[in-house]
Amino acid sequence: LPACVVSPLWWRFLQNLRQCRDARRRWPYLGNAFKYLLAAEVALFGLFEPDARQNAAWIACFVGATLYQVWWDVFMDWELLVRDNGGGKGPGPAASWPRYRLRPSRLYRSRSMYYAILAANFLLRFCWTATLIPRRYLSKTGMVRDAYSSDFQTFVGPALASAEIVRRAIWSLLRVELEAIKRAREKQGQGPSGPVEVGAEEDGYGLNDRGLELEPMQIGSGPRAAGFGRWHALNPVLGPYFAVMRRDMAEMTDLQI
Repeated sequence: LPACVVSPLWWRFLQNLRQCRDARRRWPYLGNAFKYLLAAEVALFGLFEPDARQNAAWIACFVGATLYQVWWDVFMDWELLVRDNGGGKGPGPAASWPRYRLRPSRLYRSRSMYYAILAANFLLRFCWTATLIPRRYLSKTGMVRDAYSSDFQTFVGPALASAEIVRRAIWSLLRVELEAIKRAREKQGQGPSGPVEVGAEEDGYGLNDRGLELEPMQIGSGPRAAGFGRWHALNPVLGPYFAVMRRDMAEMTDLQI
């Protein structure tokens, strides 16, 4: 069971390390590798120490890892939300907070579809919380009772696996859409790493009817993260770390890498 759980995470972790070496660029490959490493560590700890699943520290780590995965989905794999430069001009403290909106370049007509995928991805990412339901509880009369029947325990495992399959399916809709938009820009002479909102129509529809042939999708994420360039100014302690992550490794030897 541990091998089945960790093997896909381990392979993706190694793929990102290899991409970092080949591209000689730390970001986003090390950030993506950290996502898979963190998920594997938390999963292994939960498998080998099942009694610790009720521990607040383990739950906090699992919540943190899941939120990091959600953030990566939205801002890196999908690049779905872009900063609204026109927002935040009102009075009050809230004006200083960044505001985000859907990227203008989109292939699906309905805006509600994107928000529905955002919500579904968030909820399905947290389906693991069903495993935190204690098997037994102490009733008001002092009797130890089963929280659910054996049939429920038999059902919850396949249900969680099916939910993950559904989540990955809807995740692929926006991931492939973003890759199609980038390929279309390459055909039009624009850089694939440029801002997603450049050269888009207002409703974003129509980029998929140009008859363009798609090329194989690259493993990994885009070369940037929304707002990553501003993080180094947020904290003097984390500033050097973000500066190193943004610096490429073009001048380094293979041994140094």
